[in-house]
Amino acid sequence: MNLVMTASTDNFTYDDLTEVARREQRNKTISDVRKDLYQAMAECQEMLKRESEREFAADPFSTKSKLASNQLLKFQEKAAQVFGFRMGKLLDMALRAAEGNRTETSKLTIEEKEIYDEVHSLLKEKRSLLLENVRTRIVEVEEPSLDTAEVPDMVKEAKREEVEEAAVDVPVYPKYEVDVEAETAVHPRPDAEEGPDGAVDKELNTPAPVAAPVAPPTTEFVILRVLEDIPKFVGPDRTYTLRKEDLVCLPSTISKALIARKKAVAVSVVLSA
Repeated sequence: MNLVMTASTDNFTYDDLTEVARREQRNKTISDVRKDLYQAMAECQEMLKRESEREFAADPFSTKSKLASNQLLKFQEKAAQVFGFRMGKLLDMALRAAEGNRTETSKLTIEEKEIYDEVHSLLKEKRSLLLENVRTRIVEVEEPSLDTAEVPDMVKEAKREEVEEAAVDVPVYPKYEVDVEAETAVHPRPDAEEGPDGAVDKELNTPAPVAAPVAPPTTEFVILRVLEDIPKFVGPDRTYTLRKEDLVCLPSTISKALIARKKAVAVSVVLSA
């Protein structure tokens, strides 16, 4: 901003600035000040700076030099105080306006009115964006609680680590049921011949042997002592509900996850077919 010395700002002094600061500190609402307040403050500060530099150049240790320097420092501190008071009130006004309240901006300076308009527009936009999307974000982020949902995830993670360590593919064995009576019953074969008495040749009619299902691989189990209550969760084989101080025998995939998260400690390890 280019500063132009005018007759209206020539007579602005440190005492005038002090009076503005006193009113701002005393009142909750922003005070009515001259519209060119900041220009007058800047010009007065520039004048004090030139005076301080002139006295310092003449004699840096003289009393006049020290007084001029102190006067400039006091003016800068008071100006910063006035700015802080007025900006705090301006931001409060902009926030209340963004919430739909009426505010009076006639006491703002030209520069302050520009700041107010920008801040008010930004706050209004962000308030609408954030508050209107609060419900949507909650629905999107909302998940089951840690105790109920994390355990299945922990199981998956432990399984993945176990497979990576073994570096082999674990075969999947489908579940099926065998009808024993149907498999052991004797049924005539298409190429069986009847004897003279109508009997079927037993040798030709003997059913082909049924291959026994391949047994699944052994599963490692771990005996744990539960350190805290764990709500119901679904494991790979059934649903579990664990309570503090329970002694339980669980598959290693679940056990590793619970131990890693300090929800249980291992007691011993056994292998079961």
